[in-house]
Formats: sequence, C-alpha cells, structure tokens
Amino acid sequence: MSDSGIDEKFVTQQKERLLEIREELVRVREGMAEDAEERSQEEQDNQFDSGDMSQEIFTREMDATIEGQVGRRLEDVDRALEKIDKGSYGVCDDTGEEIAKGRLEAMPEAIRTVEAQQRFERERRPTQP
Repeated sequence: MSDSGIDEKFVTQQKERLLEIREELVRVREGMAEDAEERSQEEQDNQFDSGDMSQEIFTREMDATIEGQVGRRLEDVDRALEKIDKGSYGVCDDTGEEIAKGRLEAMPEAIRTVEAQQRFERERRPTQP
C-alpha cells in the first residue's frame, strides 16, 4: 500500500464491504442449494411431460452457471480478505502492480489489475474450434 490513496481507513472500509459481500454470496449459495433440493423432491414426486423436462433442464443449466459465478466471486472475496490480513490488498496477484483505487472501489474483491484480469479470462476461456 503506497501513496495511491489506499490507506488504512480505505482498507478497513473495503474489509467491511467484503465481509458484507461474502455474507450475501453465502446466502445466495445456500438458497440455491435449498431450491435444488426442493426441485429434486418435486421430480421424484411428479411425472413431467417433455415441455416440463425441457424447462427443468434449462433451469438446472442456469443454476449451474449462476452457482459457478457465485463460487468464483466468493473465491475472489476470500482472497481479497486474505490479502488484507497479509497487508497486500491492492496489489495484483499476477503482476505485483498496484490495482487502481477506482477499480477497488467498484469491485472490492479485485485481486488483479484490469489488464491482468483480461489476460486471465482470455487464458481461462476454452478455445473455439
């Protein structure tokens, strides 16, 4: 943490925000698990026609996508909290460069600079044939 405007007060505020975000993400994940359990029980109790089954498959795919996004964001939140504890909040995990304060204000869980995040996402994305 250098002269970039990231001081102890800012870090303390960010930690509070991160803890609130974490709490909300955990609630979302738990709610999704409860919904999935209820749907599973309904499937066992009911016979579905092909239209109902198509809707159920679509719903499961959407839930899996959302659950993946929630999980990845929760990982970033946990990593940002870890960085606060270690005193490295605001430093990019990949490059060691400072993360812009504006980025941290907009996304307190940011653990990479914008450029490093774009590179990370490009590398993570499966290549199209």
